[in-house]
Amino acid sequence: MPLSEEIAIALRKCNRCGFCQAGCPIYKVTGVEWETARGRIELVRSALLDHNLELKDIDDPVFHCLTCNNCVEHCPAGIQTADIIFGAREEIRRRQGNSWIQKMLFRKLLPNPSLLHSASRLLRLADVTGLRSAARKTGLTRLIGDAGKAEAIVPPAPSSEGLAAIARQVKKIENPKHKVAYFVGCHAANLSPAVAAATIRILHKHRVDVVVPEFVCCGLPAAGYGDADSARELARKNIDTARALDVEAIVTPCGSCSSYLKEYGKLFADENEWPEKAADFAGKVKDLSEFLVDIGLNTEMSTVRKKVTYHDPCHLAHFQKIREQPRTIIKNIPGVEFVEMAESNMCCGAAGSYAFNHYDLSMKVLERKMDNLAKTSADILVTNCPGCVMQLAYGAKKHGLPTRTTELVELLDLAYHTGDDEP
Repeated sequence: MPLSEEIAIALRKCNRCGFCQAGCPIYKVTGVEWETARGRIELVRSALLDHNLELKDIDDPVFHCLTCNNCVEHCPAGIQTADIIFGAREEIRRRQGNSWIQKMLFRKLLPNPSLLHSASRLLRLADVTGLRSAARKTGLTRLIGDAGKAEAIVPPAPSSEGLAAIARQVKKIENPKHKVAYFVGCHAANLSPAVAAATIRILHKHRVDVVVPEFVCCGLPAAGYGDADSARELARKNIDTARALDVEAIVTPCGSCSSYLKEYGKLFADENEWPEKAADFAGKVKDLSEFLVDIGLNTEMSTVRKKVTYHDPCHLAHFQKIREQPRTIIKNIPGVEFVEMAESNMCCGAAGSYAFNHYDLSMKVLERKMDNLAKTSADILVTNCPGCVMQLAYGAKKHGLPTRTTELVELLDLAYHTGDDEP
């Protein structure tokens, strides 16, 4: 569909004040004017509204954006830059089409959890057979450019039986206080089953009855590459799955998933049948930190004697405005010395698969984050997004920092079940 009227209005609202410079991670490391929100908006407006530029002229500006929305915090008009960028990407893809890889990923793998899990086993096979290590040593990874450089960001794949195995970890709770559906997400189901197990244990600790439906991908990866049609199909599957559930909330510890799930209403704004269904679904979505604080955090924990700092995932802090809940949870863990990191809400450069297409830019943004991390002298860096965890862990290793990177659920699970007095 053509550029929406809502986005066209937003494009006209920018008065080029430049306040967005203060919040743009890319501009901070490049100093290039078109890297700011006002620069990108002006280029998109010139190409798609005023028709003074060719589509190819805005391809780099549109796909270079991290879509972190940190610029919105500084915009007097409150222009939602990510919506504009996603709309421009959709228009570009509508005219140019998707690559075969994108079609396979967004239309074959992501709608099919079992097929996606089978594909993830190939990474496990490459790890256990040494193929991935051999490819690095022989220089084969360099032949695929940025993707080859960035593959080291993805840690070794664990053994995983997928969504069905995660569902089997659910226990019956006597006299439950709440009932929720756990939106596991693609990453936890295939690359981080320990996070899924920790999430279920934490919910059980709060006397929450848990169901694990066969939700598919939230749709954010497809939308991020401009394939809104695939994102809508994934959303329809999730909405239909949720309608059969008798739950008070749909909970996930992934800030990116919860953010996009809450925006399902936008996907169907121009349709007749789906907006109400989408709004009902989105209204039940809760980030796990948000849900736990809302129902009352269980503070019966063991001691974790560590210095801890926190990185705000962009989709949690800038899109959902969830900032205090994760900090509240961390500060309630006995023994933790919490230290705030400078620019904690600045993007780490992960932005989904950004490094696989813009490795050098991603690393420049990450370097700034690592400089701030080093100044905290923290033992543990906590965040609420698997993409951020991988990026930050890679950065700490790359820069020789001793800080361990973990998800909030893993730290909380540690406090509930074992404590951590080890050095």
